[in-house]
Amino acid sequence: MSTNFPVFTKTFHSSVYPRIEPTNPAISAKGKVVVVTGGGRGIGKAIATAFVIAGARAVVIFGRTTSTLEAAANEISEIAKGAGHKTAVRTFTTDICDAEAVSRSFKAVHDEFNAIDIVINNAGDLHKDTIEASDIDAYWKSFDINVKGTLNVIQAFIRAGFDGNETAPATFINLSTAGVAMPAMPSWSAYVASKLAAFSMTEFLTAETGGKIRAFSIHPGRIATDMASKAGIPTFDHAGVS
Repeated sequence: MSTNFPVFTKTFHSSVYPRIEPTNPAISAKGKVVVVTGGGRGIGKAIATAFVIAGARAVVIFGRTTSTLEAAANEISEIAKGAGHKTAVRTFTTDICDAEAVSRSFKAVHDEFNAIDIVINNAGDLHKDTIEASDIDAYWKSFDINVKGTLNVIQAFIRAGFDGNETAPATFINLSTAGVAMPAMPSWSAYVASKLAAFSMTEFLTAETGGKIRAFSIHPGRIATDMASKAGIPTFDHAGVS
């Protein structure tokens, strides 16, 4: 499949390969409490599912739509049972742009499980249009979700969900985009600029917590999601790319 995006590798994987398979004992999530924002669908749901297969103690998904979260939780719980795990699956109807709601949700998770080991900052927004043509409110929504929302999640994690006295570091994973490392492309400024700010905050998180939180930004690849579809972004349909 041809692409108008810069390609950094000759080999693309369209399925999970053995080394990163959630059933691989080397990457077990046994005993871990995991929070996934935007966990009701798409990439977030897939991440939550992978953690239950890997044997997490609890997987908690945040999202804005209760019915979507409940449907995802039921499906994820059945997958956990099928994998032979007693993973607790919880849902919180939470808009990451609402700092108080995010704080309450993190506190509730920590109160129940007495720990939050891993946070996946997945919820995001993609506005795609030129700077000149963009509606200001639509443009700024990307910053509201991708920047303010990320800040809300990080602060809630530190203040309510992270025990700085633990000997093992907690983990924060920010879902970013390869766009932060690419040349400027027309119509992508809102998405890339807001994701770049979140990328930078993630770097500072490790420095400011003295290594007590391991923080990473990852680019998940061009994946078929509702957000990508609405933005008219094609996805790689097989492992070979030309």
